[in-house]
Amino acid sequence: MERKHLWMDKQSVLIYNAGQKYPTCTLLSEIMQEALYQEPELLLKSDDFTSLEVETVNWLLQRDDLGMSELDLWRRLVEWGIGQLRTTLDPEVIKWSDEEFAALEKILCPCIPYIRWRHIPAAEFEKQVSIYKCLLPPELHDPDISGSSVFYTSPTYSTVASRIQSVLINPDQAARIASWIDRLDITPLENGDKLYKSWHIPYQFKLVVRGSRDQKFLQHTLTSNQAVVIIKPSNSTEIFGGYNPLSWSKKSISSNKEPQNTAPLKDSFVFSLGSDEKDDILSRVIDPKDSIYCNVYCSPVFGKGDLFPKGHFEIGQPCGCKQTSYEKPLRQSAEQFIIEEFEVFQVIKKEY
Repeated sequence: MERKHLWMDKQSVLIYNAGQKYPTCTLLSEIMQEALYQEPELLLKSDDFTSLEVETVNWLLQRDDLGMSELDLWRRLVEWGIGQLRTTLDPEVIKWSDEEFAALEKILCPCIPYIRWRHIPAAEFEKQVSIYKCLLPPELHDPDISGSSVFYTSPTYSTVASRIQSVLINPDQAARIASWIDRLDITPLENGDKLYKSWHIPYQFKLVVRGSRDQKFLQHTLTSNQAVVIIKPSNSTEIFGGYNPLSWSKKSISSNKEPQNTAPLKDSFVFSLGSDEKDDILSRVIDPKDSIYCNVYCSPVFGKGDLFPKGHFEIGQPCGCKQTSYEKPLRQSAEQFIIEEFEVFQVIKKEY
C-alpha cells in the first residue's frame, strides 16, 4: 500500500470517517486500518484533524503506541478544541476572555485525563502548558515550595505508562528492557526494585525501522546511539530481541576486527519476552569480543548464532537462536524460524 500518498496525509480523517460511516466502503476501511497500524498518530497529524469526533480523539489518546511526544499531543489537542468553537480565538492566549476559556474547557474536559502529563518535562510544562492553567485540573499546576509544578506527583496522573511506538512490545516490556540496560538485575534501585515501572522509563525508544513499513534493515541504517532489535517469529507468540550498546556503523563492532574500545560491549544482551517478567529470559554476553557482528552483507548478528538473521533482518527471512556466546539459550529449539515482523529502536536517555 502506498501509505505516503499526499491525499492520505492531508485527508486521512475524511477517509477514516467515510470508512466508519459507510460499512460498504471496505477498501477505505482496510487502507485506513493498515495506515493506523503503521502510524496511529496519522489522524492527529492530518490537515483535517479538527473534523475528528471527540470519541475518536479519546480513543487515540488512550493508545500506548502513538509516535508523538506528550507535549505535541497537548498542543494538537488544544488546536482540535479551538477548531470545535464557533468563534475565532486570538493567537495570544493571554488575551482570551474568561468566557472563551470556559467554552474551550468544556470541550477539552473529556480529553484532558488522557494526556500523560507525567511525561512532559517539568520545565516544558511550566513554559508551554501552564499558560493554559484555566483549562486544567488544579493539581496539574499548583506549585510546590520551590515554585516547580508538582503535576507528576498527583496520584491521578503519576502512574500512567509511557508510550512506545511499537506493534510488538508494550510499555511494561519496554520498562523491563530499560531495566536490563541499566543492569538493575545486578544493582537494583535504592528501593530494592529490579525493574523500572512502565511510567518511569528513563529512555526514549525511538523507532528507526519496522519490517512491514520499511522493508529490510541494513547495518548503515543506524550509526549512532545504542539500539534494541525486536523480532517476532511467524506462527508464534514468542518475542526475541537484542541490545547493542554501540552504534552499528562498521567501525563500531568488535567482530569486524578493527581497533576500538570494546568495553561497552560487555553490556550487550539478548532476550526473550514473556507476558510478564517471570517468563522472560535475559542472556548477557560471555565474552565482549563475540557480542555482535555486522557487515554490509548482513544485519547485526548477536554472538556466533545466539540471535542471527540469514542475511538482513527482513520479513519472510530465516532467523535462528542457538546459544553460543551468551549465557542462556532463548528457546528450546535450535531450529530456524521465519521473521513475521521486526523493529529496531534507538535508545536515547531522557533529559528531565
